[in-house]
Amino acid sequence: MEASVKKTDGQLNLIGGGYHRAVKIWLIVGLIMVVGQIVIGGITRLTESGLSITEWEPLSGAMPPLNAADWQVEFEKYQASPQYEKIFADITMEDFKFIYFWEWFHRQWARMMGLVFAVGFAIFWRKGWLDGPLMRRLGITVLLAALAASFGWIMVASGLIDRPWVNAYKLTIHLCLGISLFSYLLWTILKVIQPKTRAFPHSAVDKWLWPLNIVLFLQLILGGIMSGAKAALPYPTWPDMNGHFVPPILHDASAWTVDNLVYYEQSLFQPALIQFLHRMTAYTLIIMVIAYLLQTRKAKIGAYTQNANTLLIILLITQAILGVATVMSSQGQVPVGLGVAHQFGAIALVGAIVYLNYLFRPGTLLKAVDKTVENVV
Repeated sequence: MEASVKKTDGQLNLIGGGYHRAVKIWLIVGLIMVVGQIVIGGITRLTESGLSITEWEPLSGAMPPLNAADWQVEFEKYQASPQYEKIFADITMEDFKFIYFWEWFHRQWARMMGLVFAVGFAIFWRKGWLDGPLMRRLGITVLLAALAASFGWIMVASGLIDRPWVNAYKLTIHLCLGISLFSYLLWTILKVIQPKTRAFPHSAVDKWLWPLNIVLFLQLILGGIMSGAKAALPYPTWPDMNGHFVPPILHDASAWTVDNLVYYEQSLFQPALIQFLHRMTAYTLIIMVIAYLLQTRKAKIGAYTQNANTLLIILLITQAILGVATVMSSQGQVPVGLGVAHQFGAIALVGAIVYLNYLFRPGTLLKAVDKTVENVV
């Protein structure tokens, strides 16, 4: 199957990329499932469900409790955990079933992703629809998925020993691995569906890519820590933080200790620091994107980049509004709906940045095709 060529705005874009339509659909389904897994993970975190299953059983754990006796066994395991003893000692069986469901569903969705990948890979490999370059990228995708899954259990185990909650820093690593998996798979799909070669350089425009990438990555890390530490709860106000631009505790030199960062539940220092940095990084990202968009107005860019820029600013504004709404609604607890919407917005924003990077620096083609000519991005 040869790629066809479509001309738009003075540039030639390859359509098709030489891969079977079923392979493209399979990859897109996989990407949707990865997004679903990250969103379900967010719900699991915000509903305090992550520690409800105290064992990691990749295969046998696919079956949930099926009768009252099975439920009682699982409930007793949970009752032996620090979270039950120190926080949820009054939880009922019905409440336990609720939190158990979300952790089980989170793990079950991961199993379904693995099954969809394995079945599709076996079929397409046998038919000869997967070539070497794509298989290598799929191998890295599997490695990232395995790392994310393994660190998911390490994260859960951190709350089953002494401290009765998922460690915020380990949760952040787990989240970053999930977003890395999403980004890498999206890049692979773009190479398969919209193959490109690099156009003539636009240094005044694409010089913004790496700074945007770095600041966005930093913001994702801060957002993960903020979620894990529930840093919104002590300061549910905006644009100030309980009446201050900089929380007073950050002016206290004695508060700047390693213990306050490690044992963040014992002091307001870490939540104040993380939320303040999260806000400042968001403002920085907004300013940088505006500066980038102003720069692109002076450069000759194609329709694809114009559309990507429009999507970027819409998602960024939406994400900022969701972030403010989430913080201001965190009165006693983080609202699940807004929190999950804010997390989904982060994934969408990452997707837009990945696409923008691809338009400027797509790398080498997976399949050799003819008539690959592009004049502008």
